[in-house]
Amino acid sequence: MATGRMADAGTDRHPRTGHEGWRQLPVWVVGLILVCCVIEAAIIGLTLTGMADARQIATIYGGFWTELLAGNWLPAYAAQPVVMFFSYGLLHGGVLHLAMNMISLAVVARELVRLVGAGWMAVIYLISQLAAAGLFAAMAPGPAPMVGASGAIFGLAGALVVLVALLRRRRGQPMAPLWRAVANIVVLNLGLTLLAPGIAWQAHLGGAIAGMACGLLLWLLFVPKQPMAK
Repeated sequence: MATGRMADAGTDRHPRTGHEGWRQLPVWVVGLILVCCVIEAAIIGLTLTGMADARQIATIYGGFWTELLAGNWLPAYAAQPVVMFFSYGLLHGGVLHLAMNMISLAVVARELVRLVGAGWMAVIYLISQLAAAGLFAAMAPGPAPMVGASGAIFGLAGALVVLVALLRRRRGQPMAPLWRAVANIVVLNLGLTLLAPGIAWQAHLGGAIAGMACGLLLWLLFVPKQPMAK
């Protein structure tokens, strides 16, 4: 990550059209979105052609199962207890779940990539996905599986919030708009959790904490400190 990238972020005030915004997505983000969409399309296609348990089978082999870590269940294949930490983020509970996550990923990624670059953003995504699964396993023991990329996306959002907050503080810009946006996100997710108890809020929390920690670490490592006033 270039040290000047974050320092210069936000200086371009020209409005971006929708097409320009989508073109700013890193290749790996576009590829990830395509893979998730292809998997969901395959599940739907198999279901429509008579394989009624296609989603269940996909979840059995690719979902995150806490009971496997506890040793209460036998894995479907030898590497499943490790593979599931990565595969669960590629599966979703349906088209609406997929659409919400992929749109959120695109929106957050096109902003965060301007601050940290594609490589570091991929690192944050991976760490957040692992942390999301880890906290889910610690806080939600039981037989229910977890699928979806939202934990990793919350990690990207957490990193973005931390970096934007630090940038605004360094520039002496008002913080109230940022905190209002964060408060809205928190309230929205609390509401969704109450309305849809099946949401894995533990994964959201784990991803967000990991992402915020990554954002702070990148700031401390790569952003030059301002000289002290004499």
